[in-house]
Amino acid sequence: MSSLGLKRKSLVEHDAQTRKYNSTEGAVSLAVLGSQTESTRHSHGQMSSYNDRDTPQTNHRALLYERASPTLATDNDSWPSTRNFRLNSSIVLIGIRGTGKSSLAVILAAASGRQLIDSDQYFRQVSGCSRAEFKRNNDHAIFQQQEALVLESMLWDNQEGCIIVCGAGTMERRGQKLLREYALTHPIIHVVRDPESIQSYLKAWDTQKVSHFLQIAGPIYRSCSNLEFFNLSETVSRGGTNTTSSEQDSSLESQIDQRPQASTPFLTLKRIQRDFLSFVAFITDDREETGRQQASFPLSLLPVESRRNTLALSVPFSALCETSVDIEELEYNVDAVELVIDVVEHTAQAASDLDLADKISHAVALIRRHTIVPLIYHVESYVRPKRPASANQNERVSDREYSALVQQGLRLGPSFLTIDLDRDKTLLANVIRSCGNTKIIGHFESRQPFPGGWDGDECLKIYERAQKLGCDMLRICQPAVKVEDNDAVQRFRHKVQNLPIRPIPVIAYNTGPLGRMSRCFNPILTPVTHSHFGKSSGLVDSDVTAVAVQKALYSSFVYDPMQYFVFGANVSYSMSPAMHNAAFEVCGMPHRYSIFQSAELRGLNELVENPYFGGSSVSLPYKTEVIPLLHSMSPHARAIGAVNTIIPIRNNDLADPRVSEVSSIHLERTRAGPVRGIHGDNTDWIGICNCIRRGLSPANAIRQTTTGLVIGSGGMARAAIYSMIHLGVRNIFVYNRTIAKAERLAEHYNRQDLFSQGRRPEDRPRVRILSHTDDPWPVAFKQPTIIVSGIPAHSIAGEPAPNFNVPTQWLESPTGGVVVDLAYKPLNTPLMKQIRALSHRGWVALDGLDVLPEQGFAQFELFTGRRAPRRLMRTIVLQEYEDDEVHDDRNAIQYRLRNLDGQLT
Repeated sequence: MSSLGLKRKSLVEHDAQTRKYNSTEGAVSLAVLGSQTESTRHSHGQMSSYNDRDTPQTNHRALLYERASPTLATDNDSWPSTRNFRLNSSIVLIGIRGTGKSSLAVILAAASGRQLIDSDQYFRQVSGCSRAEFKRNNDHAIFQQQEALVLESMLWDNQEGCIIVCGAGTMERRGQKLLREYALTHPIIHVVRDPESIQSYLKAWDTQKVSHFLQIAGPIYRSCSNLEFFNLSETVSRGGTNTTSSEQDSSLESQIDQRPQASTPFLTLKRIQRDFLSFVAFITDDREETGRQQASFPLSLLPVESRRNTLALSVPFSALCETSVDIEELEYNVDAVELVIDVVEHTAQAASDLDLADKISHAVALIRRHTIVPLIYHVESYVRPKRPASANQNERVSDREYSALVQQGLRLGPSFLTIDLDRDKTLLANVIRSCGNTKIIGHFESRQPFPGGWDGDECLKIYERAQKLGCDMLRICQPAVKVEDNDAVQRFRHKVQNLPIRPIPVIAYNTGPLGRMSRCFNPILTPVTHSHFGKSSGLVDSDVTAVAVQKALYSSFVYDPMQYFVFGANVSYSMSPAMHNAAFEVCGMPHRYSIFQSAELRGLNELVENPYFGGSSVSLPYKTEVIPLLHSMSPHARAIGAVNTIIPIRNNDLADPRVSEVSSIHLERTRAGPVRGIHGDNTDWIGICNCIRRGLSPANAIRQTTTGLVIGSGGMARAAIYSMIHLGVRNIFVYNRTIAKAERLAEHYNRQDLFSQGRRPEDRPRVRILSHTDDPWPVAFKQPTIIVSGIPAHSIAGEPAPNFNVPTQWLESPTGGVVVDLAYKPLNTPLMKQIRALSHRGWVALDGLDVLPEQGFAQFELFTGRRAPRRLMRTIVLQEYEDDEVHDDRNAIQYRLRNLDGQLT
C-alpha cells in the first residue's frame, strides 16, 4: 500500500456526495456494472426456490406508497438509530459486482440454514422475465418503477431467516430509500473489495477505471448500509500455499476445486468463511455460534476485561499501510489488538488513491484474518506529524473528521471502540447509541499532568462522565513527572473500585519514560507496542512491549516461575517439552516444561507436592485413571470421560462452589504455593476440532444431514466424537474391529444430552455402529464428509501395524471431505496415502502433526493465561519430529515448514 494521509472528502463529505449523486434520478447509475452481462449466480444446492413462499405478485404499488418514505441522512442526523438486531433478522448484502457477495451469501446460508434470496432471480420470479428482458420491453420509467416494487416485496416479505443479495440494479434512487429504511431494523452489509480483485473478476475494465467507479459508488453504498465487510481475497496454489490474492472467482465450486496435493492444505474461501461467519455472529449477537467458534481457545471463554494483567497490542494504521507487517507473529502474548487510526499531516495525494474508508476496512480485515483476539478500534484525536519536530504536532482533529472516522469504525463491528471523552457530548451520545454489540471504552489522554495529579478531583470527574455516558470501560492516562506518580495511579484505581455504585473497569497508567512502571502493573488491557514498528511508527521511550511487561511481572514477583510436565508411562518420545519451552522463552516467561515418566499413577503425587507445580499434560494410560483423583473437571472432560490436562487449584478455590462449573481459566494461577486440589480438562478434542474446521471446505459446511465417521474406540476416538458433536454433526458412525468396544463408546455418548438444548429428541446427536468394512454405507444417511482415525499406524508390542484404509464404498461423498489421521508414526500412513490420492475428488488429509500443536495451543492458554505463539509451536513440532521406523520423509517436513502461513483455524 502507498503512504496514507487524511482524506476528508471521502469520509466527512460522503453525505454531501450522496445527495449530489441523487439530486437527479438516475444521474449515477450503479447498474452500469450489472449491464455488461447478467450476473451469474450460485446454484450450489443452497438457492431456495421462491415457489415455496407466498410471494406477492400484485398490489406492489399500494405496498410502496402505504409506507412512510424514509428520509435521507443529513450531516446532523447521519448516525444509525441502532445496530442491535433480532437474532433471526434477515441480512442484506450490497456492493458492486465482483466483490464476492454471492460467495459470502452461499457460505452463510450453508452454515446458518438461512434461505438465500438473490435479487436477480427474485426479479425473474416476480416479473416473469429477467431484468434485461423487462428493460428491453418497457421504457425507463416503468422499468425503474418495477425495480422498486420488486425490491420492496423482496425486503419486506422476507424480514426473517434470509440472506438477501442485492445486485447493482437495486441501487437506483428509489432502491436507496428502501434500503435506508430497511437498515433501521436489519443488518445491511456493504461488501468491499480491492480494485485488483474486482477487475480480475469482471475481466472488462482496467483497475484504474474500477478504482474510479469505487470512489463514486462507495459513498452511495455506505449511505444505504449500516455495516461493512472487506472481502480479503485468497487463493490456494497447487503448491499448497495460502496467499492473499487479487482473484477470487465468484463461482464457489470452481474455487473449492483448487485443492493442493499437500498434506496440510488451506482451501480457497476457507479463511474468508471463518472471517465472515465470525463477523455475522458478532453483529447479530449469536452467542451460540460465537461460543462454538471460541471454545477451541479457552481464554476466549472469559471476557478480556475480566482477566488480569491483559495486554493490547497497538498497531498503527499508518504502519499497516506503509510496511509489510506479519500480524500473526506480533499477536502472541497479547489479549487484544488495537488498531490506532493515526491521522497524519495533510498530504497532496492523488485523487485516484483509494478511499480512506476502504483502507481502514482493509486494515481491519487484515488484522482479523491473522488473529484470534478481540479488536479495539481507536481514533487518535491529534494529527500525527510526519516529522517529530513539526509545528503542527498539537493540531486537533475536528469533531466532524473525528466523527466520520469513528462511524467508519462502528460499521466494521470491532469488539471495542474508544471515544475521546473530551469531545462534544452529543457526538459521544450518538456513538454509544449506535454501537450495537461493540463495547465502548471512554478514552481521556491528558498531555499535561492534572493539577491534582491522580489524587485530585479531575480524574474522578472524568470517570463519572464515562460512567454517566454509558461507557463499558474507561481508559485514562497523564504524563508522569516523578516516580511516585506510579503509586498515585494505583491509589486512583483503588478509589474507583471502592465507590458505592457499581464500578466500570478502568485502564489507568502514566505516560512518558517515568510512567513505564505503571503500564507494567496496570491490570486491564495495557497498551503495548512491538519493536517491529520502531520509532518511525511512533515507538518512543515511554512505550513497552508485551515481552517487557511479562518479564517485569516475573522479576517483581507478581508471578512465579512455574514447572510443567508431561506425565505418562512412556513419554520419553514426547515433543511437548520442546514445543512449550520454546513458547515460554519467546514470551518472556521463566517457566520450564519437563518429562515425568512413571510406571504407576501414584507418581502424580510427586508433582502435586511441588509448590511450583503449574500443570501437566496427561498421557497414556492415565487419561481415565486420573479422574478419581480430580477435585473438578471441565464440562468437556466430563463429557468425553478422559483428561489430558491437569491444573493445580490453590488458595481458596476449593471453597468456591462454582469451581466445577466455570471455565478452568478461573483456576489459572502463576503463583507458587501449596496445591489444594487438581482440576482436569481435555484439549485433545480441541486439536481434532480445529483440524476438522481447517480442512472442511465451505462446500461441506456442517448441516443437519452431515455425517461423520470415527475409526477406533479408544480415548482419542472419544475426543473425536465429542469434537464432531461440538461442531454440530448429528449423525456419527463408529467402526472398530472389536464391536463390543464400539458399542460401549456409542452408549457413552447416546446417554448424554450434549448441545441439545431446545432440540427435539429426534434432532439430537446420535452415535451408531458399523460392523464390517464390507458393509455398504447405510442408505438412510449421507456419505461421510468428516472422518477421524484414532488407531495407531505402527506396530505395538509385537503386533503388526493395522495398515487401515477406509472402504471405498464409504468414500463416495460427491464433494469430498476431510480426513484426520491422529497417527504420525509413520507420518505418511496408508490412510493418508489413500486420501491424498483422492484429493482431486475434494478429499483433504491432515495428520497427527497437525493435531498435536493445535491441542498444545489450548494447553498453553490453560497453563499460562496467555495466547500461544502458534507459528513457533508448529515449527518446533515439525523440527523435532523423528520417525523411529525410518519412514520419515524429510522433504515433506521441509515443505510444511516452508508453508506454515495461513494455518489459523
